[in-house]
Amino acid sequence: MNFSTRKRVVMYAVYISCYFLFVFFGFGALFPMLGLHFEAVGLSGGQIGMLMSVAPVVAILVQPLWGMICDRTQKPKEVLTLATLLTGVVVLLFLFTEWYLMLIVIVALLSFFQSAIVPVSDSLAMNYVKQHGGEYGSLRLWGAVGFAVSVWVSGVMIELTSTRIIFYIFAGVLVVAAWFATRMPEEGQSLQVDIRSGLAKLVKLPAYVAFLVCTFLIFGTMNANNFYFSLYYLSIGGTVAGAGLVFLLAAGSEAPFMKIAGKMMRRYGVMSLLIVAAVLSGARWLMFYFEPSTWVVLAVSILQGISIGFFIPCAVHLVRELAPDDVKVTAMSIYASMGNGLGTMFCTFVGGWIYEYFSIAHTYLFFAAATLVGVGLLILIRVKWFDEQSGIS
Repeated sequence: MNFSTRKRVVMYAVYISCYFLFVFFGFGALFPMLGLHFEAVGLSGGQIGMLMSVAPVVAILVQPLWGMICDRTQKPKEVLTLATLLTGVVVLLFLFTEWYLMLIVIVALLSFFQSAIVPVSDSLAMNYVKQHGGEYGSLRLWGAVGFAVSVWVSGVMIELTSTRIIFYIFAGVLVVAAWFATRMPEEGQSLQVDIRSGLAKLVKLPAYVAFLVCTFLIFGTMNANNFYFSLYYLSIGGTVAGAGLVFLLAAGSEAPFMKIAGKMMRRYGVMSLLIVAAVLSGARWLMFYFEPSTWVVLAVSILQGISIGFFIPCAVHLVRELAPDDVKVTAMSIYASMGNGLGTMFCTFVGGWIYEYFSIAHTYLFFAAATLVGVGLLILIRVKWFDEQSGIS
C-alpha cells in the first residue's frame, strides 16, 4: 500500500468516526430532553407517552424498507447522506407548532428518516473494517462519546435558554454529519438483489432469527431503561441532577469497552462476549429491583458501559457474519428494527403498565426476566447453530 492509499484509508476511518460523533451528539441532545420540551409546551403525561411510542412503531415499519432500498440501489452512502440531512431538517418543524396532532406527524416523519441512520452507517463501518482492517468498536465508540457529552451540554444550554435549543443543536450537528457521510467509503458491492428471495434467505437462518428475538428482549430493555431511569432514580431518593450524572457516567463508560470489543471478540469469541454483556445488563436490572442506595446505583453505572459497549459491536459483527453477502444491509435493518423498534416499544409499553399497577422497581424486575430469556437464547445459538453457520467462535 503506497502513501496516498494509506492516507485515504486513514481518512475514511476519521470520516466514519466523525459521522458517529456528530450523529450521536445530536441524538444525545434531542431524545433524552424531548420529554422536557413536550412537558414545557403543556402536554400531559399520557400525551407525552403516546408521542414517545410513535418513533419505535415507525422504525418497525421503515427500517427494513431502508435496507431494501440500499440493497436494491447499491448506493448506501448516498442513502445515508440524504436520510441524515432530512432528519436534521425535519426536526426544525417542532419550532413552529405545539398542536398535539401535528407533533405526532412530526415525530413520525422524523423517525422515518432517522431510522435509516444507524443500520446503514453500521453497515458502511463494518464494510470498511472488513476491507481495510481495524476495529468496528474503535469507530463506533465516538458515538458513545458524542452522546454522553451532548446530554450534559444540552442540559446546560436548556438552563441558559429554553428547551427549544435542542432542535437547533440537533439540526446543526446532523447537517455536519451529513457532510461526513459524503466522505465515507462506498459499500463496495455491486450485486443486484431480489428482495423477496433475500428476505427468504434470512428467514431460513435459524441462528439469525433466534438472535432477532435476543435483540428484541435484551436491547429492548436497554433502550426502555432510558425512558424509566429518571423516574426510578427519583423513587429511591435521588435528584434530577443526580440522574443526569449517572446517565453521563453510564453512557460515557461505553466508549472504552467499544474500543476493546474487537480484541475481546478475537480472544474469547463473539458469542461468549454477547452472553457476558447480556448477563451484566440483567444483573443491573435485578439490582435495581431491590432499590439500593443512590450511591450504589452510581457505582454500578459502569455495568451499562460494559453491557452496551460490548453488545452493540458484537451484535453488528454477528449479524454481518450470519447474513448472506447480498442482503447484509437488509439484515442489519431488520436487526435494528427489532431492538430499537419493536423491542423498545414492547418493553416500554409493558414496563409502563407494570409501573402503573405495581411499582417502578417491578418494571426493572420485568427487564431482568426478559434479559434472562435472551441470555438463554444466546446460549442456544452458541451451542446449536453458531459454529456450523459462521465458522467462527
